[in-house]
Amino acid sequence: METLRLPFFIAFCMKNFLTIIIAVFLTALFQGCTETSLPENRSGAYTGKIINSSFNAAKGSLLVKVSGDSPEESATGLRASLSDEAVSVRKVFGSCKTEAESSGRDLDRWYEIRFSRDMDLDSLAEAVSSFSGIEKIQFNTKMKKASDCISRPMRSPLLTKAPMGAFNDPQAGMQWHYKNTGDKDNIAPTARAGADINVADAWRLETGRSDIIVAIIDEGVQYNHPDLAANMWVNEDEIPGNGIDDDKNGYVDDVYGYNFVSGGEIAWDTYGNTGHGTHVAGTVAAVNNNGIGVCGIAGGDGSGNGVRLMSCQIFDGIEDGDACTVAKAIRYAADNGASVIQCSFGYAGGAFLSDSGYEEFAGIEAEAIRDFLEKSNCKAIDGGIAVFAAGNESASVSGYPGAYRPCISVTAIASDNLPAYYTNYGPGCNIAAPGGEYYTGGVTDSECAAVLSTMPTESMPILDENDNETGMYSATDYGYMQGTSMACPHVSGVVALGLSYALQLNRHFTNEEFTSMLLTSVNNIDDFLSGSKQTLVGNSIGSLNLAPYNGRMGTGSIDTWRLMMQIEETPCIIAETGKAQRLDLDSAFGGNASGLTYTGVEISDEDYEALGLAADPVIRSGRLLIQPMKYGSAKILIRAIAGGESLGGGNNIGGMEIVKEISVISRGVCSSNGGWL
Repeated sequence: METLRLPFFIAFCMKNFLTIIIAVFLTALFQGCTETSLPENRSGAYTGKIINSSFNAAKGSLLVKVSGDSPEESATGLRASLSDEAVSVRKVFGSCKTEAESSGRDLDRWYEIRFSRDMDLDSLAEAVSSFSGIEKIQFNTKMKKASDCISRPMRSPLLTKAPMGAFNDPQAGMQWHYKNTGDKDNIAPTARAGADINVADAWRLETGRSDIIVAIIDEGVQYNHPDLAANMWVNEDEIPGNGIDDDKNGYVDDVYGYNFVSGGEIAWDTYGNTGHGTHVAGTVAAVNNNGIGVCGIAGGDGSGNGVRLMSCQIFDGIEDGDACTVAKAIRYAADNGASVIQCSFGYAGGAFLSDSGYEEFAGIEAEAIRDFLEKSNCKAIDGGIAVFAAGNESASVSGYPGAYRPCISVTAIASDNLPAYYTNYGPGCNIAAPGGEYYTGGVTDSECAAVLSTMPTESMPILDENDNETGMYSATDYGYMQGTSMACPHVSGVVALGLSYALQLNRHFTNEEFTSMLLTSVNNIDDFLSGSKQTLVGNSIGSLNLAPYNGRMGTGSIDTWRLMMQIEETPCIIAETGKAQRLDLDSAFGGNASGLTYTGVEISDEDYEALGLAADPVIRSGRLLIQPMKYGSAKILIRAIAGGESLGGGNNIGGMEIVKEISVISRGVCSSNGGWL
């Protein structure tokens, strides 16, 4: 199961701090370090200014938010009162590139106080809370990753798998999560056609634009990876490797992003790094059509036009991420042009049961998220989009921050179009996406049923015949992982592709409008959620009851083509694959569609092939007669007459021509509402 670690910052500014430090040192002499259990009722666990518990908090660090009155003066007084050897006080966030960006942003009142790791956190927090210059005190909570971080290297026989669509990436055919053909031999014994994000046909409309930036808030991304390098974000104002903060933003040599854990180079090959960040980055925007490896959802067409990936590293090897690190990374993304933050981490499901509880406990992190959402870095949308993993505890509630109302929480389905055994579900979960599952169909361990993406060469272990690590590493650069961590970047990639298409069409949306389109661009999975499935249950293969997931996985599974159609305002009609059927046209031509006179149906060769039509589509009795034989999506142009059976003009009296373009999506099940969302 995927678990995530969130960094939290605790900053401190106040007056007369010498008194506090003396009290802290005295307390430290008589009291050892303690860890309290996380309280059930956080709002009542502490009184006054302390907003959370010291449970699982980083040692030697405390975050404080100073009051709005003279924050710099308070910080200056604090520094002057403290011994340089014992403690330091500094702003949590680096400076913005311009003063205008910084004005009015509440995050600038957060400070971090650092001290000896031997000092007792609770005693220090209690001492600090007595000063009037302090508004909030937050322990710097550490987080768990939302992934088991177990990876399987791509095995060489897969190199012969056919590429996807018009792209020539040789391993793309194994990315069932993009286009699932139901291949039971090469994916899983219960693989179901159509259990994917329906992106292949969407690439005929848009493949990504370089002015969209997605911040990968995770482990470090291998920025020189052969399938990622061309799509990495580059800070043009920074000179690499000179040890100077050239752009004066508070970060030295932040060329492809920044390592907020070590305060230095982005790392992916040090001990303890798992490739998690590089893997999710590849799903968002591995370079398409470059003749190697895999495809990314918004990776462009090989001409350098993919969306850009910014590496904001919050996990580094054995170093846990904390609240402070997370908040810094989110603020950095906002200040440097990101429109989407891809966040495969979070608290365990059930750790918080309300937005108010989360805001109170995780003050600096929640403020950083809201700050990002309000920052517009793309002409197509008013603010940012924050996408989080729902979590992998099999809990009946989403983990936070994903459950936080302004964020998007992503649950995970497997290649059988059913919930993955590990996924959280229930309140707070917004939408589902493929997260993969090694045990789909009751197999003991099938890597092909997980998600295939880019991996750092250095982190790919070579396995023996029993799938045990040999201590050596392969040079494949690609591998499989599972989790809501893998589902999450599918949604982030679709968001980035959708924003790219909106830019192409010169469309603009509010955050609420775009999010509403996203969450209604889905396929129905609830009709499948009865009975049970064979997968990992506990520590062995067993039957997973599907009934508890019904209506609780979000609005449905993400469908890229549907989002593109909503962006261009083209109505969608759902057809059942392999069946001749008549589809009503009310969604395009109004409630009296069956009574109109239709004069023609037009479809391009490319769209014809996308649906695998058995015959030309025609209008019969006011309905579209169509027989798609393939899972796919296409556009059809239909002409009709308003006001009579013939067109008016010249010597004739008659009606006016109506021309409407509709979208037909061929799937395994036809939804009861005709597919219009």
